Amino acid sequence: MGHIKYSATRAERTPSEWLPVGAQIGSLVNTWAGRSDIVAYVGPGAGGPTPACFNPPVAEVEVNVDIAFGAGTSPETIGDLRERDTLFDWPKAAGAIFHEALHARYSRFNLEKALEELSLNEYRALMSLEESRIEHHGVVNFPANRVFLRACALEIVLHDINASADEHLSHGVRAVAGLAALTCARADAGSLDQADVTEIKTIIIDFLGNEVYAGLRDIWTRFQAHDNHTDPRNLYELAREWEKLLADLATERGEPEKPTPGGPGSEILVIVDGIIGDIKEALDEAASDVAIAVGDEVEDQEQKEDWQKVVDMRSQAASQQKEHKKVANDVFAKTTSDMGVTAGSRSRLAEIRDPLPSERAAAVKIANLLERAKYRERDEHEIASILPPGRLRTRAMVQEAAYRAQGSMQHAQPWKRTVRKHTDDPTLKIGVMVDISGSMASAMNPMAVTAWAMSEAGRRVQAQTAMVYYGEDVFPTLKPGQHLPKVNVYTAPDGTEKFDKAFKALDGGLNLLAGSGARLLVIVSDGCYTDTEREHAIKWVRECDKAGVAILWLPFDKYERSNYADRITAGTSAVVLSKVNDPAEAAVTIGQAAAEALSKIGRRNAA
Repeated sequence: MGHIKYSATRAERTPSEWLPVGAQIGSLVNTWAGRSDIVAYVGPGAGGPTPACFNPPVAEVEVNVDIAFGAGTSPETIGDLRERDTLFDWPKAAGAIFHEALHARYSRFNLEKALEELSLNEYRALMSLEESRIEHHGVVNFPANRVFLRACALEIVLHDINASADEHLSHGVRAVAGLAALTCARADAGSLDQADVTEIKTIIIDFLGNEVYAGLRDIWTRFQAHDNHTDPRNLYELAREWEKLLADLATERGEPEKPTPGGPGSEILVIVDGIIGDIKEALDEAASDVAIAVGDEVEDQEQKEDWQKVVDMRSQAASQQKEHKKVANDVFAKTTSDMGVTAGSRSRLAEIRDPLPSERAAAVKIANLLERAKYRERDEHEIASILPPGRLRTRAMVQEAAYRAQGSMQHAQPWKRTVRKHTDDPTLKIGVMVDISGSMASAMNPMAVTAWAMSEAGRRVQAQTAMVYYGEDVFPTLKPGQHLPKVNVYTAPDGTEKFDKAFKALDGGLNLLAGSGARLLVIVSDGCYTDTEREHAIKWVRECDKAGVAILWLPFDKYERSNYADRITAGTSAVVLSKVNDPAEAAVTIGQAAAEALSKIGRRNAA
């Protein structure tokens, strides 16, 4: 076939501008083929006159971008083919690439050895039948990719016919039977609809006869069922059976082995030329019909997958929420007296005191800033109407008068108004995580003041607040909905930080990730964690950012190692507030930072 070749020589190098696309195609093919050794040669003219081809000896896929994507397509307009959405933008190219990946996955026998063991006609039959066999297994094992195969299958056949037109003409009934293997067999394989090949099938049956066609169909059905992809012996027998059936038909019709123009049997060339011409015409028409029909199928498949993503995301979120609620129930069921017993932390309550006047003032300042920030950016919608209220647009009014003078039923809309509404529930949720590992020992008093100030500020704005301290384990200092009446200063002797468990407890108690409205996560920590906990921190910070949870990170690090927090929050909307040591003095700064974190999320969501 024109799109599978057997050469020990690697193709040319991919042009530099196509290297990123080539890397994506190589990755995609390896994924679909279940391999890791395949490389891609991609560019104009790559692979010859077909959209793509596979070279087994060197494990190389070649993609002719002018055919697969369309002449003149520039690589930067294609997008990332490793992303599913991009494949739906290029269904024909995706189908051609997927087809070659199926060769790489299922055509695992030695083609050179097959050529030695079979006659030339038997080998040609084997290669034609192999096309629908790999696609049958592709449809069975990758049903979501079936739409890509359908989008390109008939065009692949057309390219094959055009690439070997003279060869087809010299093989009489074998040429027509080969086209049946490339078209009608694909409908039985599932990569085409039966309706796609109805006219082609009629032409082929008229030429070969019902009995021979039924015999060929039986062979290709058994061929497609073969699933020992490295042992082709059964396939050899089917190829021989195919050739014998056609050899008998050729003999019965008096068709010479190799008819030549003007020689004995030359009349067969005229007949076959007409038949193949009819088939090509039917193929052209069918390819056009499929191109139209497959557009709807691509949209349906993409929508189906989008819906499945939503279902999976909801299922995953529900499972995650259930797990986090369990952690929250375990953590918030404890009391501070359980720290060394069931919580497993060595931290102790070192001091309980009333907040100082400056600290109370700090809480009020933070509350005022939070009160304004909890109202997210408002949605604005312009509404045009025939009647007031709104702003009168004089040009539209003149247009409306013109419509009326013409007796037209069409109306202009001269009145325009802007409707604004708050998109979020103004109830604010505040989750506070406080690090009590040894590296935070010197910051425990400002951390305690911050914890109290956030609790008091939350009470003043009617927020729902929860707070946990985390070290070698996690214990609650403020259960959801409670208020912290005094400043509680704890010790920080713990040797590690259970960030993951602490966040899960807060999320389970406040429903931060799956909730609605304004949500703020305050992390009081230098961010110096073990590798495992650092990965957990990065994950949850990103999940919060995606879910619309604002993040304020306060390192309180006298050694100014806030770069730990910067690394964890990189690429998100989180606000890291370094160089703050006295929360009472920095109340406005903290409040503004919290407001900025909320506003960042609000502006992003409204965009």
